[in-house]
Amino acid sequence: MLVDLHTHTNASDGELAPQVLLALQAAAGVELLAITDHDTLAGWDQAQPVGEGAPRLLPGIEFSVEATRQEVHVLGLGFDPDHPGLRQSVQDQQERRRQRAERIADRLEYLGVPGALAGAEEEAGGAGIGRPHFARFLVASGRVRNFDEAFRRYLGRGKPAACRMEWPPLGDAIEWIHAAGGRAVLAHPHSYKLTRSALRGLVGEFRAAGGDALEVAMPGLAPGQIGELARLTREAGLRASAGSDFHSPDGWNLPSRIPPLPPGLEALWDEWV
Repeated sequence: MLVDLHTHTNASDGELAPQVLLALQAAAGVELLAITDHDTLAGWDQAQPVGEGAPRLLPGIEFSVEATRQEVHVLGLGFDPDHPGLRQSVQDQQERRRQRAERIADRLEYLGVPGALAGAEEEAGGAGIGRPHFARFLVASGRVRNFDEAFRRYLGRGKPAACRMEWPPLGDAIEWIHAAGGRAVLAHPHSYKLTRSALRGLVGEFRAAGGDALEVAMPGLAPGQIGELARLTREAGLRASAGSDFHSPDGWNLPSRIPPLPPGLEALWDEWV
């Protein structure tokens, strides 16, 4: 069974509208799909079934939190999307994002780049503004040649327009997800550039806070990386999840490239199929 429990639409930093994403996933043979936009349920709210053969749609979100002194992401899956507490938490996260966007725009203004907030808003098209929208504005305005240069010169960690965000602690997001009846997944653990011992510490912190699963099977991971994540999952007594982290049909992280789970792991999605 092909599942994709980590995808993004243009409600956050993905390129496709929810209905287009659903059609693409259906064509790829995905049977269970979660839209996990960053700190918003707007993609879920817009999504509608696309007919026979469409994947079953599972409520999802990707919360930004603080752990190991950096930004870490926690997926919420299978929760009640109308839960009042969860909706309030989403609203609070969006307010944090808006405040950061205003600070980034102020820094770009100081650096001689006027109109950045309005430009990012136009690129976002009504979605919550993130750094990718500023990057697209910088490309469109001719300030940089491409998306990567925007992060290298302005928006990446330690660059002059980068703003540290005070995200809530890891345990808060897990509590929000559980209160709404969902499951919490530590997203793309390999991406935080931690040593093995530090990653083991993060997984331990996640487990101690009540986390449910690790994202183990993702496109682009080497067999050794998947094996290491599988070992951490077993050691912590967690379940395993799988997802593409899809953003664009032109990207490399497509649902067809999601590898199978290593043997001996309990699939998180078994409770929904």
